[in-house]
Amino acid sequence: MADMKLKESYIKDIQDKLSKAKVVIVAGCEGVNVDEMTSVRKSIRNLGDEMRVVKNKLARRALHDPQHQALEPFLTGENTITFGYHDEAAPVKALFEFAEKAKKFQFKAGLLGDKLLTVKDLEALSRLPSKTQMLSMLLSTMVGPIRNMLSVSQGPIRKFVYALQALKEQKEKAA
Repeated sequence: MADMKLKESYIKDIQDKLSKAKVVIVAGCEGVNVDEMTSVRKSIRNLGDEMRVVKNKLARRALHDPQHQALEPFLTGENTITFGYHDEAAPVKALFEFAEKAKKFQFKAGLLGDKLLTVKDLEALSRLPSKTQMLSMLLSTMVGPIRNMLSVSQGPIRKFVYALQALKEQKEKAA
């Protein structure tokens, strides 16, 4: 009976994480050693996200929600599920950096909201700039025209000041 309660809490825990996550990534981790898994988990945790090695049977039960059912066929073999809670692209980038080092780490699929992501979609997401980089690019685009307008509007005033300065120097030479 205690074993059943433990399984129920495991399923409930995964369901809670799925409902909170903005992005979910399923990857195969067969052949990846413990030290490598520990390092990638730590990098994911530093982002404020979470990565778990899952039991497929229990994870399938947690995925019965129609929004997450699309991931069920990908739960074969040894798998990890990464839950991204903040920046959608950050955990994907961290996992792709890890996958370059650990060749046995294989991406299977992902979810962004309720859209199923293929491996190509995940790869494209990993190449996007981070949220802060995107915001700074947007801000610089918005501020650019204002800065240019300010510079143009200061032109006549600047010319007037130069003319006054030249007039002053001319009068000083004459005196």
